[in-house]
Amino acid sequence: MATTHVYICHSHFPDMFSNLYTGQVLQRYPSTWIADAPENREILDEFIHALSVAFEMPSEFDEAQFKKFPVILITDYIRKTHRHYLFRKLPEMEQSIQLLLQDYSDDHPLLHILQAFYSDYKTELSLHICEEENHLLPYVDYLLHAENEGCDLREFFRQTKRYCMNDFEQDHHDDHEKELLEIKRTIQLHRPPPTNGTPYRILVQQLDNFHRDLVVHGLIEDRVLLPKMKEMESRLTAAFNTVARLN
Repeated sequence: MATTHVYICHSHFPDMFSNLYTGQVLQRYPSTWIADAPENREILDEFIHALSVAFEMPSEFDEAQFKKFPVILITDYIRKTHRHYLFRKLPEMEQSIQLLLQDYSDDHPLLHILQAFYSDYKTELSLHICEEENHLLPYVDYLLHAENEGCDLREFFRQTKRYCMNDFEQDHHDDHEKELLEIKRTIQLHRPPPTNGTPYRILVQQLDNFHRDLVVHGLIEDRVLLPKMKEMESRLTAAFNTVARLN
């Protein structure tokens, strides 16, 4: 099934909504892109504003602020975030790690720690993203299509037996945020040589930003997308059971 994308033009984003983290959110949306339709611009601006507030205060995340946003807007953000991680954030951190390690001796403990961390972390996060891209998001697409266009009863039965939102809820446990905090603490135990202070500060800031990004990403999935899709799944299952009984 083809994926519908939502595009945002930075020039149409209201300045009144901007905060320190608006730019971090907008990194997913190239400035040359525009909204699919002018009538969607207001809801897109509101969505970006809600996200920037969540980035600013993740500990006070309010899922009620996201109830009005359509699922397709949320899944588009999740897909863009996955690509943002794989093709921008992880390579940027790798580059910073390589620059930082240039002034450490070959036997310095931080050398092995950082190299092992990046390799393992990139593999684990990539697998996590792959799981969502191959199972969760296609299933969400299917439910959206089933609710909007209808579906074959046998196909609905097969789809929900292969995968359902409970599968995601039970399997969606990761420690990516905690791992970032642990590696940051480890780095801070080993101050850099005077000649390498800038790469050190850049890497620490990148870890801080990425940690915040991952926290919000998890909140959007667990407290916004999951409840919305469980509700939709329940409606479709009830309709399926009704038709099945009549047949």
